[in-house]
Amino acid sequence: MKRKYLILLFTVLLLSCERNSDTDVILFKFYGDAYEDIGYSISKSEGGYFITGQLTQVKRDITASGTLIAGSTKKMGIIRTDSEGNVIGKLQLAGGKLPGSGTRVITMADGTAVAAGFVIDTVTSQKDIFIVRLDADGNISSEKIFKSDGNQYSTDIIKTDEGFLLLGTTDVKREPVSEATGNAAGKKDILLLRLDNSFGSISQIPAVGFIGNEEGAAIKQELTGGYMVVGTTDRSDRPSEQAGNNIFLFRVNEDGSTTQPRIVGGTLNETAADFEVLNDGYLIAGTIGTEGGADQRGYIWKIPLNIYDAPEFQGKIDIDLSSDVETSFSINAMCRYKTNSFLLAGQHGTGLSSRMLVLAVDAFGTMMEGHKKIAGGTGTQEVFDVISDEENNVIAVGKNSYENNSMITFMKFRF
Repeated sequence: MKRKYLILLFTVLLLSCERNSDTDVILFKFYGDAYEDIGYSISKSEGGYFITGQLTQVKRDITASGTLIAGSTKKMGIIRTDSEGNVIGKLQLAGGKLPGSGTRVITMADGTAVAAGFVIDTVTSQKDIFIVRLDADGNISSEKIFKSDGNQYSTDIIKTDEGFLLLGTTDVKREPVSEATGNAAGKKDILLLRLDNSFGSISQIPAVGFIGNEEGAAIKQELTGGYMVVGTTDRSDRPSEQAGNNIFLFRVNEDGSTTQPRIVGGTLNETAADFEVLNDGYLIAGTIGTEGGADQRGYIWKIPLNIYDAPEFQGKIDIDLSSDVETSFSINAMCRYKTNSFLLAGQHGTGLSSRMLVLAVDAFGTMMEGHKKIAGGTGTQEVFDVISDEENNVIAVGKNSYENNSMITFMKFRF
């Protein structure tokens, strides 16, 4: 009975959160069903947006006592919406019978889209990288699973001249295992796949990383050719020098070969969220402190073009400008905003008191006055991706949770 009331509650919210005449009003839309539905990525399209993430496929049985939930499967979901977040067509579930999730969606010049993520093998329970192509209306036109040993999943994908470059993660053992090379079985390394336009494999770039866990956050094209990858590395094996998680950067040449690895950080337990390529370097956004802890804060690093030089600046983001009490918060996403500013998005607070957070900072990581939005109600809310448009609208996607249920949440507003 409680679940029926929850579904009714989300339906009411979906119908009632519409745009009014105020330019800064928050427009909310919710998508999904019972159980867990989460939006991880959003991309602009012609007249609207593509969203991907996790959609739970619910199986219901009709009995004499009513309709009952008989089972569920977490799937990669893709949603095509108009500019107000209204669904165009139907919510797409990819991967056939396999569980999975979408992690990144990008829009092509012809209006089609590509979503990347993973599916889970129901025999081995291991993850495989999964890519889906969508037509301009959001319908699935093709799918491809990249089978491999161990667990592998995608964290980002970008369009290239030859096709696509996919950033992923693998836990396959790599020899020799030493401080600077190799990977112990079960530990994560960063993986890169070069693909043609038909998702055919051009090459698989050997896993990149050290002896601990590494995970790529984002890959971007350099201004002068090649690519930059930013992620996180666990250097718990070197507690006297780096310890905990640190920011990890490395370049990728046009042919896919990797070069120039660099670790940034010390003992603050840093985690990379996203970055932007600048004319004179790189602006990295992330989080420091214990996950879910009172010491967790958003953080900015400005790295020069020569990534081996010391950071030009780094520091915590101050979002409580009028208070002496710092509130815990984390950053999950970053994008450009207006001429020389950046949007950061994530979670304000922790646990059941957490809310969706979006703020704007200048090129030095200083929050712009009047450019902070905290949204949400009872339960747990979080933003996982954010974009902006030519009219300075802010569009974010994430989740809104209550007890064991969460809905994909679309949010659009202006500061």
